[in-house]
Amino acid sequence: MTTQRSGPGRFGDLREVVRIVPVAQVISQAVVGAWRIYHPKRRPPRHTPASLGLSAERVWVHGADGVRLACWFVPRAGARNVVVLGHGMARDSGMVMPLVKVLHEAGYHVATFDMRNHGESGDGDWWRGQSPRYAIDFHHVVRHLMQRPELAGAKIACVGFSMGAWTALAVANLEPETVRAVVCDSGPTLDIKATIRRMYAAGRSRLPVEHRGPILFRIGRQAFTLASLAFLRPEAWPQEFADHSIELLFIAGAEDPVVRPDDVRDQLRWYPKAELWMVPRANHVTALVVASEEYGRRVLGLLEKAFGPPPVEAVGA
Repeated sequence: MTTQRSGPGRFGDLREVVRIVPVAQVISQAVVGAWRIYHPKRRPPRHTPASLGLSAERVWVHGADGVRLACWFVPRAGARNVVVLGHGMARDSGMVMPLVKVLHEAGYHVATFDMRNHGESGDGDWWRGQSPRYAIDFHHVVRHLMQRPELAGAKIACVGFSMGAWTALAVANLEPETVRAVVCDSGPTLDIKATIRRMYAAGRSRLPVEHRGPILFRIGRQAFTLASLAFLRPEAWPQEFADHSIELLFIAGAEDPVVRPDDVRDQLRWYPKAELWMVPRANHVTALVVASEEYGRRVLGLLEKAFGPPPVEAVGA
């Protein structure tokens, strides 16, 4: 004789499904969202040196584990030194092109590149341990410039936005005799886990309405944070500088909810000679847009402290 399950039992199972499905959805979307930050949908950069009227050489550099990095080298007649620009996550080299033009006109060679998994660069096969590979990639770009015959004896400055700020500092620590200046825009921070949590919170208004409630939001934030840490596997920070004569400029947006002004200030005790510029009305990596003229003046001022004035023939070229 077969006994049927009672109605309340079936409804109880249904209630369990109703509770479980939203949780599974929010976790899945959070993990995919974390992956997309480090592996955004691919598209060619909208802005290139050519779109600014600059002549440039397309260069391909092999980064960590052989990933091909799409680079631009923008030479300046009469210039002695080079500035290398690294963009932020989920962006590409196009975001730094306005600064490329400013630096080029001021008398510097300029180089920039698309990070792995971004722009026109290749994809890495590793799904974990991305953070140290970003640093190795930046270092390989700098090493390529150091080996170019026409740049023999040149000094280098590195500019990094967001994640690029971590990698720019790491490269300076590896090449202190050549890399004599670093600009860090919207990063780094001492607590990467807390920074990732704030990154998720900053996008709360873009989440599906049903995922913004207190319980599902906390679940999604935790999933996003753990997934991001797994994908990145960041190394210990901060890195102690052996050479504190390297010129450093930290740029922080006064309204940045991700890398907050105090997060940048907290690490200045490790870099006692660094300058800090707090940009009013700037959000995460928006200082270059919000205060473009002053941005150029401050970066050029740092470069002059590190290198001396550019050659007259380079400025007038």
